[in-house]
Amino acid sequence: MSSGTDWDTLEALWQKVLAAALLGTERQPFAPPQAEGALGALLSQLDPSDPEGALLSAATALAYMRRAGRLPLAPFGRALPPPCPPDSQPVAPEPVAALLKNLANSPELMGEWLRLVFARGWRAPELYIAELLNQSASVEPVLGALVAGVRGRWLAALMGGKWTYAAFQLDDDSAWRTGAPVTRRTYLGALRLSDPERARQLLEATWARESAEQRVALLEALTYKLSEADLPFLNAVAQTDRALSVRERAADLIERLLQRPSALAERERAALKLFRLARAWQPEEFELLMRCDHDWSAAFSARFAESLPHFLSVQMPLHDARQVASDVPARFEQVFRCLHPQAIARAEEALKALESQRNIARYIQRWRLILHLRAKLHEAL
Repeated sequence: MSSGTDWDTLEALWQKVLAAALLGTERQPFAPPQAEGALGALLSQLDPSDPEGALLSAATALAYMRRAGRLPLAPFGRALPPPCPPDSQPVAPEPVAALLKNLANSPELMGEWLRLVFARGWRAPELYIAELLNQSASVEPVLGALVAGVRGRWLAALMGGKWTYAAFQLDDDSAWRTGAPVTRRTYLGALRLSDPERARQLLEATWARESAEQRVALLEALTYKLSEADLPFLNAVAQTDRALSVRERAADLIERLLQRPSALAERERAALKLFRLARAWQPEEFELLMRCDHDWSAAFSARFAESLPHFLSVQMPLHDARQVASDVPARFEQVFRCLHPQAIARAEEALKALESQRNIARYIQRWRLILHLRAKLHEAL
């Protein structure tokens, strides 16, 4: 210790003061203990003629020293945590990281931020790690853990709690073998992004021992880099697993895999005819639009942005007249999060031109905010 007093001596002094306090100064007058260094100099200033004051002052000084020296030392049987491994992953630029502060209440945009930052191979700066781990836990835990970087995952292992999902390192499969269920799920998803074959092998090796709930959750990891190499395993699960929920999820993944080459283009072609309808959309028609996947193509987004004035002028009055479902504004909010970046500016201009329409104006501010944040995000990236 910088005071010149070692831990054992400090503990001995503390026990003396504690014993004196328990005994009471009336039964035995308190004499300030002696010590070396800065602590000894401090204790020598205590007034023996005021035993109660001297006792309280000595206890205060020793308590502060014990608290200051408690965590870094090992006499309590706690080993120091392992140091953070080095991290060669480049740090995201400050303007990109700073956008996190504006995304706390927008999980969809938070997901977009994570996808874009991950695609560039960046990690969050240390200053933003805590905010990132908090926000991504319920949005995209796999990408959140990866964008947090080695230091973020190291910190998650130390802190636990809400951050347990990120408590792993990719080069150490102990998280898979002994980690909490949420850690294992995130680790498997993260491993799929770097070594999909190894991740599936780990899953196959422990599959029979997993609970039905965990099997469903672990299948989600296969959505990362889903490929035909996964078909034998998925087919076996879809045909033989004892839990219906597991069989259904495996079947969903098989369907997604088999339809992947042309499904998006076909859904976009089917949705184009909806943009000019002069009536309220049916719920299944909204669902058709949303099934065009999160990231619309540039051409499809441009067509939607061009149709926006007609689209909103038809749909929103019907919404106000309660002729359509009350969640129409929220559905439009989802739509603006799907637009291709090249169509964002055009959509913003269309919304600005519609602000004078009273039945739409109260929603436009929120929609324009979404587009503004997305534009800033893509500009920074």
